[in-house]
Amino acid sequence: MGKVVAAIFTTHVPRLMILDPAARKAYMGRHVTTFYDAMPSLERERLRDLDFDTFVLIDTHWFTTIEYVLNAHERLSGVYTSDELPAMLHDHHYDFPGDSDLARGIEDEARERGIRALAAAHRNLPLHYPTLNVMHYLNPGARRRVLSIGVCQTASVKNDLLFGAAIGQAIWKSTRRVVLVASGGLSHRFWDYDHILEHASASPDDITSTANRLYDERIMDWFRAGHHAEVIAAADDYRAHCSPEGRFSHYLIVAGAMGADRWNWRGEQFGQYEAALGTGQAIFFFQPRVGDVVETIRKVA
Repeated sequence: MGKVVAAIFTTHVPRLMILDPAARKAYMGRHVTTFYDAMPSLERERLRDLDFDTFVLIDTHWFTTIEYVLNAHERLSGVYTSDELPAMLHDHHYDFPGDSDLARGIEDEARERGIRALAAAHRNLPLHYPTLNVMHYLNPGARRRVLSIGVCQTASVKNDLLFGAAIGQAIWKSTRRVVLVASGGLSHRFWDYDHILEHASASPDDITSTANRLYDERIMDWFRAGHHAEVIAAADDYRAHCSPEGRFSHYLIVAGAMGADRWNWRGEQFGQYEAALGTGQAIFFFQPRVGDVVETIRKVA
């Protein structure tokens, strides 16, 4: 029987890959991101000695349209250059073991439940930086398998939760011990072209609106308290008012895998709540405590 042993909600901002300290300061000024320390701390303090096989990562830059798509390659390797920000993120070599068996298992479980899903292993199926940046920090040495999954841009909150439930059930039916990763931000509105570089710092003062910042803070308060039912209940409203990254599907799919509104794991924050060119960014680690819902919800016949 497989198991989800932890879950992560994490930023993947491209500036994570600015490795030169002087270049970091030149780009962000006085308020350099705390994530350069937070990501290695999360790996060192919570993941390095944790017993698990696979990262199942929901990637908010991998948009699909008619179905949920999973990368079913046995090996994920290549050289990546971002088409969005090539000067910041280029010539990045990566090589991770994939998890084709789990991808196929999730595809089967989703289809059994009437959810359109495809485990794809077509040649040159790309990876995106929400997968690569996060794995650069959280999977050093490529010790763990990586299963990257896209978000469906036409899906409702209900669709995302149901697909997440299929993921959770497929993990339970497998032999895998899994860390789920929701790779994406919170509110996601950028500053306009004429002003965006004036707001490149990590200070929350550079979030595009006070309303977005306050809503992000409410979501994070619920994360800390383990009040995932509250987050899910607010998801449609959050989508409508704050344009969360990936339509918040990264979080919703993970929550669905964890039992949706029954999930009550509390979030431990690493680093600070920050801005990235106007968007809201944060890192939270979720792990069960005594009395928390641990087992994936089984399918009701």
